[in-house]
Amino acid sequence: MRNQEPLTHKKLIVVWICHFSNAEVQSILKPMKRFSEYAPWIPSTARVFEHSSEVELHIISPHEYIPWRKSFQLRGIHYHFFNPGIPLLGRHWPAIFRWDVLTDFKDNKRIIKRIVNKINPDVIHLQGAENARYSSSVFQFASQYPVVVNIQRMVLDFRLGTSPEALKRVSVEKAILTQFKHFSVRTDTMKQDLLTYNPNAIVHWVRYSIRKLKPIQVQKEFDLVFFARICKDKGIEDLIQALSIVRRSLPNTTLCVIGGRDEQYKMHLDNLSKECRVDDAITWTGKLRTLDEVHKQASKARISVLPTHYDIISGTILESMQLGLPVVSYKTGSIPELNNDRENLLLVDIGDIEGLAKNIIRLLQDNELHELMARRGIDCMEKRYSADDILEQHLNCYRGVIKDSNAVMKGNEL
Repeated sequence: MRNQEPLTHKKLIVVWICHFSNAEVQSILKPMKRFSEYAPWIPSTARVFEHSSEVELHIISPHEYIPWRKSFQLRGIHYHFFNPGIPLLGRHWPAIFRWDVLTDFKDNKRIIKRIVNKINPDVIHLQGAENARYSSSVFQFASQYPVVVNIQRMVLDFRLGTSPEALKRVSVEKAILTQFKHFSVRTDTMKQDLLTYNPNAIVHWVRYSIRKLKPIQVQKEFDLVFFARICKDKGIEDLIQALSIVRRSLPNTTLCVIGGRDEQYKMHLDNLSKECRVDDAITWTGKLRTLDEVHKQASKARISVLPTHYDIISGTILESMQLGLPVVSYKTGSIPELNNDRENLLLVDIGDIEGLAKNIIRLLQDNELHELMARRGIDCMEKRYSADDILEQHLNCYRGVIKDSNAVMKGNEL
């Protein structure tokens, strides 16, 4: 265990182990294949540490389609990307030969360990336990550095299937949740869920910083928009059925769906749309490359609908509220916490498709309600996600984890 003297450091040295990609990173890494942005909460939260006088932040992340490793600095933050797939090609391992899974991500662990030990941080913040190709690396640091695990979601093994990769992901996530001591959460529901897995967990309140958005002035072309991962769990099938009900009262209602679909699921959704007689009302944009494109397209709608079955608080909802789009969703995960002070979005019970349709109709027919919910969404986001608060939350968390680690180390020496 490193001898920690955090309060005497000029800067606290912090390592995040995570994964993300965006257009800016890809412009520097120049991967052999470009792809859509993912995990936007990582760069958004990192921004509160840019040019920080208190923290030297290092971010370690796998990134496909780069041949080896690349490190660089950007606005005072140190980035370290490595290839987690086939050597030189950077492509992920094929399903028929998951070398990374078969070797328990040995190569990734070795690379991450080398980078971390060179940095010699005061504390490691693992961003999410569920992606084994990077999260599995944290076990090797348990007795070497103070570690805090950020909860991005809880174990949802019934959604992942029974492939070797899925089983590995579930086993790694459960092991992290039960074996580590310090965790950061951002909602009350996450805290309660975590304590069911690990009653002895020490919980730190640490929110993400979200990308600051403003309403985009564009011509409205659609009534509804859905922008999220297109799958049953996110509620796309529920929305198609709700749209069918809405069109009985408002026959010209339209829906824009943003995101990619695999061919098999595309056929299923196309058939469902025809059965519900709404196929002519839906525009499928496919996957858009950047979040800016997604937000501009989403802003062409009047209402954002995300009937997700399993979620913490979806980024789709937070982004929609910032964009001034009233939101209709299900009461699941921590989403109801957005209504703790007042009703900022319209919610119904999971599976209540009739209720979903009624709330959509209310917003489409009542202009005053539409404007009220749009304003409330913007106000809610401004109050909930203050950059100053988020920076202080992280610092308090890191100081608490280091202090506890020092106390444990001294106790072991006695």
